[in-house]
Amino acid sequence: MPGGGHSESAAVRTIGAIVALIAVVGYLILGWSFSGSDTTVPTVIGVILAASAIGWTLYNRVSSDNGT
Repeated sequence: MPGGGHSESAAVRTIGAIVALIAVVGYLILGWSFSGSDTTVPTVIGVILAASAIGWTLYNRVSSDNGT
């Protein structure tokens, strides 16, 4: 089940911590919110992170299958 447990991957934990830190700092200090009128910056960050996660997952699947 996706999200059903803790990841043992240091990379996943590090990326998760960075994303959480960006979200907290953005919300508390920069006033970012998806309910406001100016949502461009948080949306762009979210799209970049989502595309990166999808790309990394596809790369890992292809490389673990030895390209088959």
